Order: sequence, then structure tokens, then C-alpha cells
Amino acid sequence: MPNPVLPDLSAAVLTAGQGGFQAALSEAIATWLGAERRGVLQYSRPALPHYLVRDLVPTEEVDFYLAGAYRFDPFFRQWRESQISGVLNLGELSDAEGRVGEKARDYVLRFQPKTGMADEIAVLCPKIGGAVDNYFFLRSTPFEQPEMDILRAVFPTLHALHDLNQRLILNALAEGTTQVSGFPEADAFAIDDSQGRQSFVSANWQQIVGQAVDLSDAVNQTRKGLAGQPVVVGTAHVISEDLGADFPPAPNGRITFVVQRPMASSSLVMSEVVESLFTDQLTQREVSICHLALRGFPSASIAEQLGIAVGTVKNHRKSIYRKLDITTERELFLLLVNHVSTSQT
Repeated sequence: MPNPVLPDLSAAVLTAGQGGFQAALSEAIATWLGAERRGVLQYSRPALPHYLVRDLVPTEEVDFYLAGAYRFDPFFRQWRESQISGVLNLGELSDAEGRVGEKARDYVLRFQPKTGMADEIAVLCPKIGGAVDNYFFLRSTPFEQPEMDILRAVFPTLHALHDLNQRLILNALAEGTTQVSGFPEADAFAIDDSQGRQSFVSANWQQIVGQAVDLSDAVNQTRKGLAGQPVVVGTAHVISEDLGADFPPAPNGRITFVVQRPMASSSLVMSEVVESLFTDQLTQREVSICHLALRGFPSASIAEQLGIAVGTVKNHRKSIYRKLDITTERELFLLLVNHVSTSQT
């Protein structure tokens, strides 16, 4: 366990309003926690999650996550459904009742082992424009309650520092003293004042929006419509969000984003995916075995849960592999990921 003092945020404070802020804040918390992996993921309601910082996260894991595993991410699901920010722990989520707990337990059993880590913490800081930045930290030993208590105690400070960074960047943009947008996940964005007058556009706004009639029409529609309601244009989408009264460049104004990335699909529960994927090819018993195998249970544990012999489970596995034309559990798992990445349930 790390020294029970507060994280050293001095480097993050010094980089506030600059391009390296998120990496500095992430590193400060990771050093204090003794986390072996860290990064920053942006979650938004409509779009795919987006890696802003991915230190020590292997490219294979990033690709796997964005290909469809994000749909099982309990932190992503929890935020999209509740819009609650703060400090979350994977162990706490997996102990929860209902679908949140079921979702987290699936993730712990099947997805978390792929990282080689035992536990994960998410520090969710709201972002101007309706998104949230997830500062995530993984460790090969479980995080302890005193660590969670301290992180939750300092979260208001982390949130305020995160918010200050965004405001400093947007103020500098409005004054023309920086080219760092602060929103690298957005291809272009514009800010309107409370009267609907455009007060700022990013450097590439005209290039992206001004040369595409469909995007321009979508921008006009979202500016006049309800906040938080995306308008989809091909593989891109446009979304506007209200700005608070204390937002200096445009109090009570709006910020509009153009994001040229696919929309995020709904979150999933493993049992439902397995049922929909294999129900036409396998017997109900084989589907049950697939579900447990995909959640990471070995044959002995599957046999115990289903009340059958280990040999029977092994015979069913052979039948499953033959029917699906595969030879390993890894191929079975890839069938699941491919199904998830192409479905829009």
C-alpha cells in the first residue's frame, strides 16, 4: 500500500492549461497508488470511448477494447446510465446488486484477466460539453479501502483542477494565445454565447463543417435543438451541450462538437450475448457451458455449477468446437468479440 499521504499534484498544477495536464495528473495519482498501468479514457453518451492517455496499456488491449469490449466495461455503463462522477472501484461494482453487479462480475471474470491486473480504479471527472474523463489505474494487487477513502476525499480537488485546466485552455483559445484545443477527441468545435451568436470556432471548423452541407445542416439543427441530443451524419455525429453561467468565454452559452467517429453501441451482459450468438447452433446445455467458459470458469467449476461430471463438460466442449468450426477457447472468445463489434443491439 502507498504512503497514506495525499498525492503530489504539483506537476499537474504546473501544467494546467497546457497539453500535458492529463498525463501529469494521471501520473501523480498512479505514483501515489503504486499503479502498474494508467491512462485516460474519454466517455461520452453518443460516441465510442476515446483514449487520451494510454501509458503502459498495450496496443493489443486498446484495439480489443475499441473493437467491442468497451460494451462490457462496467465503468462506461455505470457513467452512461447514471451520469455520476467520482471515484469507482471494480471490486465495489462487482459486489453490487442487479445488472450493474452482473456486468462487473462478467468483466472481472473474463476481461480483467487479459490485463494481468487484479483490480482497477476509475476517477471520473466531468468535462465541459457533457463528456467525462476516466482516469483509470490498474494494479496486480487489490486496492484497499484506505486508498479509496483518500481518493474520494481529494476528488473535489481533482475535479476542480481538471475543470480549471479546461477553462484555462478555452480562455487561451478565445484570446488566440494557444493552438491546444483541450478537446482532442473532437474533430472540430464551436462556442455560442447565450444569445446564440458564435463566439469561437476551432481552427479546423470551417474546413470540416463549412465544406460539408450535411454536417452544416446537422450543426444548425443541434444548436437549436435539445442539449445532449446527437445528430448522426454518416459515421460522424454532431452534439451540442449547454455551458454554465460561470463559464467565462460564454456564460449560459453552448458548445457544439463535430466528432467523426462511430456512435457507441449499447452496453451488454455476457449471458445475453452468448444466447443471441449461439442459440441457433448449439443446444441449451452447450450455450450454458459457453457462457461459463467465456466468463473464465474452468471445466471443473463449470461441472460443479451445472451439476454434471467433468468428463461430460469436456465432451460438450468438443461438440461446441466442432459445431462452431474452432479448436480453442481463444477462438470461441474471438467469435464473441467479432459478434459484439458488428452488432448494434
